[in-house]
Amino acid sequence: MSFGQRLKELRNREGLTLRELASRVGSNYAYLSQIEAGLGKPSEELARKLARLFQVDEEEFVFLARDIPSQIEEIKNKFPKMAPHYFRKVLEGENKK
Repeated sequence: MSFGQRLKELRNREGLTLRELASRVGSNYAYLSQIEAGLGKPSEELARKLARLFQVDEEEFVFLARDIPSQIEEIKNKFPKMAPHYFRKVLEGENKK
């Protein structure tokens, strides 16, 4: 699920219009519309504001906003044999810290 799709899901769950959401987070409704449509990406600050408003995990929401899941998928598709080993090695290194 993309950031825009998740944002729209959360907004609809709360029964908010784009204008209402924009007002609550101090943003422009047209910009939020672009984000929902996948035509724009929020700043980390905006992603965190949105996460707090909808009471979802901030780090997860920022991660999704950076489009990292699709980048990982792209790497996996380009390097199907190497990617799992590489990501496993990186994650194991992080767990040792």
